[in-house]
Order: sequence, then structure tokens, then C-alpha cells
Amino acid sequence: MRRGLGSLLSYMFRRRHRRERILLPGESEGRRSFLRYGLTGAALLAVGGGAWLGTRRTLPSSGLSGPFTVLSPEEATVFLELSERLLPPRPGFPAPLDLDLPRRIDALLGLMPPEGQKEVRQLVGLFENALVGLLLDGQWRTFTASSNEQQDARIRSWQQSRLEVRRTGYRALKKIVYSSYYGARETWAAIGYPGPPPTGGMVDREPRFVPGTITEGPPTTPLAPPPATPEVKP
Repeated sequence: MRRGLGSLLSYMFRRRHRRERILLPGESEGRRSFLRYGLTGAALLAVGGGAWLGTRRTLPSSGLSGPFTVLSPEEATVFLELSERLLPPRPGFPAPLDLDLPRRIDALLGLMPPEGQKEVRQLVGLFENALVGLLLDGQWRTFTASSNEQQDARIRSWQQSRLEVRRTGYRALKKIVYSSYYGARETWAAIGYPGPPPTGGMVDREPRFVPGTITEGPPTTPLAPPPATPEVKP
């Protein structure tokens, strides 16, 4: 019995320091962990993943276009309001809703493996959860039902939290939002990005005349062939 209890405690200790990760499309297992959490973080994510507790008071935004393949309308609403706080209005930059950003986020998550999708949805539920907000932030409101000031305070609380799951969770949500927003062509002009270099296509092989070189000017007229030499008969 003692031996079994020791093995269980040893297993739990190893699990506490095990790194979990969520990878965005294009990221590999060898890169820095996208989302890491121990036993406490796993328990919190499980609470956040309970739809009845995490999103029961969430009202889907009327501006959502849908349908979504990964997110629920409530989860898409959380991403929309988080995007509006992380991406405040700026001259020349489109608003998140103008880009239909929740649909872009949903499409990005659709490229992730099912395990990653599940953890992101749990993270969104934890971020929205009113009970967790009360216990950790003193706010008995869901994120989407909070005022702008309360939303900013919750974001800062996650960013500066002593709990690793909240700090890394904040970075994960921010990374998803920024990747989806700045990946949209409509934002490129505002940040001075000319777009990806062209790939493939036809190669122009026509000769180009460059001033100051021997190719300048029209092509010369070909010389007439020399007259034929008369044949001399013996």
C-alpha cells in the first residue's frame, strides 16, 4: 500500500511539471510551449470547459455572421469582444467586426488538431467564466457582460497573474487574435506590408532595352545577304 501511494505521489509530481502545449498551424513540437499548465491549471480549464457554467450567461453578438466549424456562437462572441479590447480603434486600421474576425479565428482553429481545439475552447470558457472571475478577480460577471473598464481589468489580471495557466492563456488568446487580424489582407496597407512575394507565374522573356547600353534603341536592320558568286565553268 505504501509503495502504491508513493508511486501515485511520484506520478502526480511528474504531472505537475509536465509541459502541455497548444500549437498553432505551422508550429512544431520542438518550439516553445504555446500553453502550459500543471494540476491547478488543468482543473481550472476543466471548470472553464463546462458549458453550463462557462457560457450559460453569454449572449451571442448580433454582429456574428457564422456558421462556425469549431467555435460556438458564445465562444465566437468572447473572441470578438476580446479582439475589440486588444485592437482598439486606430486611423487606417479596420475594426475586428469589419474583417469578420470571429470567422477568421474559427478558420484558424480549424487547422489545429482536435486536442488543441478542445483546449482553446476550454481556455475561452475559463476566460468568460463568471465564477472564476469572482474568485480570482472579484468580478461576478462574465467577460462579455462586463464594461470596457472591467474587461481591461480582467485582461490585465490574466496578463500579470501568478497562475501560469492564466499568463500563458493570455498569451495564447492574444496570439490567436493577432494572427487572425494581421493575417487579413485588409490590414496590410495600415502596417506598410506589401504582401507576400509572388510565386510561380509566367516569366517575361521579351528583350528589354536599357538606356545607356548597347541594347538602347530599336533593333538594327539585318544586313542584306552578299550577292551570289557566279559559277566559272572550265
